[in-house]
Amino acid sequence: MNTKVLFEEYRADILECVHSGTVCVVDKKGVIASVGDTDWTCFYRSASKPIQSLPVLIHGLDKKYGLTEEEMALFSGSHWGDQEHVRVLESIMEKTGLKEEQMIMLPTYPNRVFERERLLKNHMPPRKIYHNCSGKHLGMMLLARELEGKVSDYWVRSSRTQQEILEIISMMTDVAVKEIQIGVDGCGVPVYAVPFHAIADSYLRLVCPELIKDSVLRRAVEQNVRMIHQFPHMIAGKDVVCSVLASSGDLLGKSGAMGVYAMGIRSLGVGIAAKIMDGSHDEFAAVVQRVFEELGYVNHEVTRRLEELYPSTIVNDNLETVGYRRSVFQL
Repeated sequence: MNTKVLFEEYRADILECVHSGTVCVVDKKGVIASVGDTDWTCFYRSASKPIQSLPVLIHGLDKKYGLTEEEMALFSGSHWGDQEHVRVLESIMEKTGLKEEQMIMLPTYPNRVFERERLLKNHMPPRKIYHNCSGKHLGMMLLARELEGKVSDYWVRSSRTQQEILEIISMMTDVAVKEIQIGVDGCGVPVYAVPFHAIADSYLRLVCPELIKDSVLRRAVEQNVRMIHQFPHMIAGKDVVCSVLASSGDLLGKSGAMGVYAMGIRSLGVGIAAKIMDGSHDEFAAVVQRVFEELGYVNHEVTRRLEELYPSTIVNDNLETVGYRRSVFQL
C-alpha cells in the first residue's frame, strides 16, 4: 500500500511529528483526485453508520413505532453522550420496548469529558447507552426483532439482520457481497472492509442519491440524509466535526475509528475518503479544510466553525502556544 505524508506538526519550528495516509475523491465517473493508493482494502469503522441504519427506514420501522426524525437520525451517529443524546436514546427504548441490557457492549461513560466528570462527581454508574455506538445498536436490535422475531442475535454475523446490512453496504459501494471483508468492530458488531475508493463511492451516493438505481434504497437514503441535516447534533454532538458538516445541507461527513473520515459534497458531486494511517483523529478537521481548498469548494460558515473549534496551533497544558500543524498533501 502506497501512502503519503498528509500532515506535519512543528514545535518551535522544528518538525516533531508526521502523519501519513491516503485520500481519495470520486465523482460519478470514478476517481478524479487522490493521494496514495485508492485500491487497498480499508475498514469503514463507524463511517458506515449512515449506511448501516438504512434498513430501519426501508422496513418502515420509524412509522411502526412512531419514532421522530431526531430519534431516527441518532441511528446513524457516533454520539458523545450529551444529555440530549441520552434523552433521545431513552425515548427510543420507551417507544420500542427495547432494553438497555440487551445491548452487547459493556457499560461505559460518555466521550464528552464534562459529562463524564459530571456523572462521576455525582457517583452515577456507567451505562450501555453512554457508549457512542448505542444508537447504531438500537437500530440493529429493532431490525432484528422485525426480521427474526428476537433481539438477542442482532450482532451475529450470520443473522438476517447483519446479512441485510451487508447487502446494503454492497449496493452503496458497488462491491459484491462475497468481496466485502468482515471483522469485528470496537463495539462488538460486524465491521466491513472494501476497496478504499468504494468508501468514497458510497458517500457520493449518500449526498447524490439520484445515482442509486434501486428506488427503495434511494428513498431511504434521501430520508436518512434529510433527517441528519435536520438534527445535525445527533450524528456526533455540538462542536464536533461531523455535526458541523451536517449543519450544511450540502455536506455530509462521518468519522470512523483508527483515522477514517468520509464525506460527500453534493454541489460538487463528489465523495471523499481519508485515512490517517497512525489512527489519529486530531487531523479530521484539517482533512476537511484541505480537501475544500484543493477542490476549490467554498463554504464560509462551515470553514469558520472548523477554524474556531480546531485551530492549527498546538497548545500545551499551560495554554501556551508552542507549535503548529499544517497540511502538506496535494490532490
